[in-house]
Amino acid sequence: MHWGTPHVHCPGCGGDRPVPSDESLQTCFVCKLRWRRVELSGDGPADEAAVRAAGGDGPWAATWHPVMVDVPHDGGKRSVPLDCAFVFYVDDRYGNG
Repeated sequence: MHWGTPHVHCPGCGGDRPVPSDESLQTCFVCKLRWRRVELSGDGPADEAAVRAAGGDGPWAATWHPVMVDVPHDGGKRSVPLDCAFVFYVDDRYGNG
């Protein structure tokens, strides 16, 4: 899949996913979980408000500062936290939302 290239893991099942570059809705091809990236500014209250707004009315959860893995570094690979949150929609996990 994405072994050896920078990628993230699905917040639901851990499957390899390309790093989303924007806040568009993502769907995991393994578990069908729907989720989106929300950029964080470093302003705690504003970031919490943005994540809550992205969550909407239905059941949701968030992963703060998800880890991007397999980032090239000094001839090897490392993992780095991203300045974003992944907001995922619980009802949509198995298409029953």
